[in-house]
This record gives sequence, C-alpha cells and structure tokens, in this order.
Amino acid sequence: MRIGATTGYTDKMMAIVAPAARERGYAPDFSITPDATHGKGRPVGPTMVFRNLEALGVSSVQAAAKVGDTASDMREGKAAGVFTIGVIEGSSELGLAQEEYEALSPAERDRARDRVEARFRAAGADAVVRTLAELPQLLRQER
Repeated sequence: MRIGATTGYTDKMMAIVAPAARERGYAPDFSITPDATHGKGRPVGPTMVFRNLEALGVSSVQAAAKVGDTASDMREGKAAGVFTIGVIEGSSELGLAQEEYEALSPAERDRARDRVEARFRAAGADAVVRTLAELPQLLRQER
C-alpha cells in the first residue's frame, strides 16, 4: 500500500510540518498542496487526489481511498470519486487534544463522536472509523 497526502496547508507551511511528521513516523510516498495545483483542490475539487493517483501509479479511482479528519477531506474524496473514510479520534473535526478527550465522561465522548460522524456523513463519507487502528481491516473489507 502506498500513501499519498493532500493538505490545505501551503508549501511554506509544509516545509515546517513535514520534517516534524517524518520524525514521528509519518512520511507519505507523495504529498501535494494547493500551491502545486494553482489553488485547485480542496475542499471540493479533485485535483490534488488525482495528482496523487498519477504520481503513485494508481490507474483507477476504485483502487484508492481518501482518509481524512475533516469535512473538507470527505468532500475532496467524493469529488474525486474515491472511497472516502473519516477518522474521528484525534481529528481536526473533533477539535480536542488527547487529554481533553480523555477527560470527557463516556457519555460526552459518545456525543462528541456522534457529532463528528454526522459531519463526516453529511460531507459524503462512505465510512467512518473511530481510530486509525480500524483502518486496515476496513480497507481489506472494501477490496
């Protein structure tokens, strides 16, 4: 499996973020920002997803999935015609640091997760997972 990344960040922002992400173990095979697409792309344009597919040698949108943590990610994935998956915990859409999330009561966590799932679904998500740990099993099922 190869990983391509799209972002709403600029190239200048990614020059700061990408090295820190690499140090923590996240190094996509290809990454693109709106700067490389003349501003075309998220939230509803498919250009950045298509550029990823091209760079990674993926010949069909059916062979790809868009995984994200914002409603914009869901809209981008749907615009590109790829299977689109929202990840709740740790997401920008949830808007809570891990310590804040863990401090919530179980009922508050359930409400927060339900709220984020509803946003993802409203934006077109085909599937929603609670954590990234659930992603491999979901992708195996969808193949």
